[in-house]
Amino acid sequence: MAMEADMTWTDHDQEGEVDREDLQGERDSPPRDPPANDGVHQVPGTEYAACSSKREVGCLAVWSVTSNKPGNGVEYLRDNNVETFWQSDGTQPHLVNIQFQRKVRVLEVVMYVDYRNDESYTPQKVSFRVGNSYYDLQEIKTVELEEPQGWVVIPLAGTGAAGTSSDDPNAVKGGENHEGQRFVRTHCLQIAVLSNHQNGRDTHLRQIKVFGPRIDVTRSADQPFSFNNSEFSQFSHIR
Repeated sequence: MAMEADMTWTDHDQEGEVDREDLQGERDSPPRDPPANDGVHQVPGTEYAACSSKREVGCLAVWSVTSNKPGNGVEYLRDNNVETFWQSDGTQPHLVNIQFQRKVRVLEVVMYVDYRNDESYTPQKVSFRVGNSYYDLQEIKTVELEEPQGWVVIPLAGTGAAGTSSDDPNAVKGGENHEGQRFVRTHCLQIAVLSNHQNGRDTHLRQIKVFGPRIDVTRSADQPFSFNNSEFSQFSHIR
């Protein structure tokens, strides 16, 4: 898949958080059949508050786009302001590339879109792809939006890669932790806007957040529970 990123931007706010892959006793598991609505839903309002079991991991990545209008660059996807937006400037598909320095676990992507203001610039069909690099990306989900207004939550975990099976060595690996959170492990995440409402050419995306599971440091890798009371928690770390 040919890539030509015109602009690159890095968010450093929470860089360096330790990813303890084996701390939770996570296990590789074959992709599961998604529910009928595939878990995609909208959250109204301009603020999105994730639950305490999730953490935002987009800050650990380098973000790039294939094109942008002057003054509407990739940095506006991450400025926590729904009044600003990234605007593409080229032919479809319009790509947002999110490259992590190490393999991370991703639960869901959350996008803020505003059909009321953006109309024909609003994405309608969006593809999500993961892989080790831009050259081995596999599509794991495609969603179609109908005049969306607000935050759109797209779970990625457990969907599997299109056209692959669990026996395929190149298939996207899913995992699940003790809390039942399903995730995908990836170095690279790509969001591709395939079409817009009203057959629009260029697109507007106002915010994108990427969430992964939060690590519970009080839980042992070989125990299905954690010690939360004060008597046990004082022994959860070696001093």
